[in-house]
Amino acid sequence: GQGEGEGQGEGEGQGEGEGQGQGGQPGEQPPQEDSFPARKRIQAAEEKMKQAQEKLDDAHPQDAVDDQEQAQRELLKAIAELEEILRQLREEEVERMLAMLESRFRKMLEMQLIVYEDTQRLNQIPAEERGRSEDIEAGKLSFAERKIVLEADKAQTLLLDEGSSVAFPEVVDQMRDDMQQVVERLAQTKISLITQGIEEDIIGALEEMIEALQKAQQEMEEQQQQQQQGGPPQDQPLVDAIAEIKMIRSLQIRVNKRTNRYAQLLDDVDDPQGQATGDELVDALRKLGLREERIQHITRDIVLGKNQ
Repeated sequence: GQGEGEGQGEGEGQGEGEGQGQGGQPGEQPPQEDSFPARKRIQAAEEKMKQAQEKLDDAHPQDAVDDQEQAQRELLKAIAELEEILRQLREEEVERMLAMLESRFRKMLEMQLIVYEDTQRLNQIPAEERGRSEDIEAGKLSFAERKIVLEADKAQTLLLDEGSSVAFPEVVDQMRDDMQQVVERLAQTKISLITQGIEEDIIGALEEMIEALQKAQQEMEEQQQQQQQGGPPQDQPLVDAIAEIKMIRSLQIRVNKRTNRYAQLLDDVDDPQGQATGDELVDALRKLGLREERIQHITRDIVLGKNQ
């Protein structure tokens, strides 16, 4: 009776399971295999463990050792296979992320260029000739800029979820802050050189991000080719340390340029009275000070390895 029960479990039971995978619920079994390709290794290890247990029960420890060691070898092979799969999945994830981010930043750049060109065009109308129609047009530009802010939020979410970069999220954060300033300034029909300068900085940041993402994708392709030729596999961050440091340098350059630009716009940087008449610029300089502090913090994060 016991032998018959075992026969049914191994023969009829398995046949029924296979029938369900292939007939009753087509396509169910292959995905299961694909989702856990180390299954056979683990099953082989389990079988060796079972054999070792039987030999221990029969008081044959020396024979059990061979099965135990074989079980360990099968498990090691399973671990290696799973690690390779995880590495490939990580590469695919990074590849998709880089492509998604590049596409989103390109879209943002196209949108920002339109707003910038329209701001310049609107500013060519002499101030004394501007009226309600110019206010309405500036308001429309403000609304268009607000849409770019939403795109920046989506890009930031992707970067923060991915989590391996420190400098790139900071670039997006500062860029978004600039966009928000542009939204507010355009809503007040402030279309002067200050607004245009901020828009130029946004365009510059977007162009740098696109270039950095393109380079990261190129380097990833080269790394994959090296691995195919037998090179050692490497953990894949979204961008490497050099790209992070270059992005920090770009942040610093933009702060420096804007500081110089604002200094020139003040009537006289050495004249306290002149500075007082430029309250808006003084506030902008205060914000630049905060931005400088943020750049220092993320530089410190990289020194401490917080992006790893």
